[in-house]
Amino acid sequence: MLVNPRDVVHEVCGQTLQLMPERSVFWREKNILLAADLHLGKEGTFRSAGIPLPEGPSVETLDRLDQALARSGAIRLVVLGDLFHGTSSVDAFAEVMEAWRCRWPDLGIELIGGSHDRWSGDLPESWRIELYNEPRRMDPFELRHYPAVSAGGNYWLAGHLHPGVVLKEGKRGATLRLPCFYFSEQGGILPAFGSFTGVIGVEPDPGSHCYAVAGHEVVRIPSSTNQLNYRKMKRGS
Repeated sequence: MLVNPRDVVHEVCGQTLQLMPERSVFWREKNILLAADLHLGKEGTFRSAGIPLPEGPSVETLDRLDQALARSGAIRLVVLGDLFHGTSSVDAFAEVMEAWRCRWPDLGIELIGGSHDRWSGDLPESWRIELYNEPRRMDPFELRHYPAVSAGGNYWLAGHLHPGVVLKEGKRGATLRLPCFYFSEQGGILPAFGSFTGVIGVEPDPGSHCYAVAGHEVVRIPSSTNQLNYRKMKRGS
């Protein structure tokens, strides 16, 4: 693991989670890279609707995934839902994805099925992606797409909500939205990994922790700086 001084280590349930500015988590004890909500090929969905967009954001997403995998040295990638954005996304991005998979022939890949994965349909077998329904139990965690209280009381890690922090420069200054990692007492939510995604503001509850991705750095955000409440966020993106 090539440790970046701009990473942040968050320990929970006796495990070490390295929060990376690539918007992913390296689970040290398992040598696993966790990422959520890549929404690959989203541009293809817009093109199928008559809106001409290049594939740039999805290619950038895969480039950043390359960086995270190379730097972490992870032997397995677990995607917490929404790998692709839809059926047209898979079709439009298949050639690029096939080439990417060939660059990582020994990497194990698991996908926890999310909302968009249901719309994407079956993925090519040559990509060797194992699909799991949530929750995927991987002690001591439950890996999910949708944040939800665990029936067994286990700590969960999820995506789906595209969490972010909304920062303001004074009362009338500019507003800045940054993706973030959010950890409550029950579970943690990863930022959307995809480049073509937005964010929904969160406000840490007591006992929780929030870390923003600010460019090439992960920084802890005090609760007083956030504008929107996590409890009021809608399920859906």
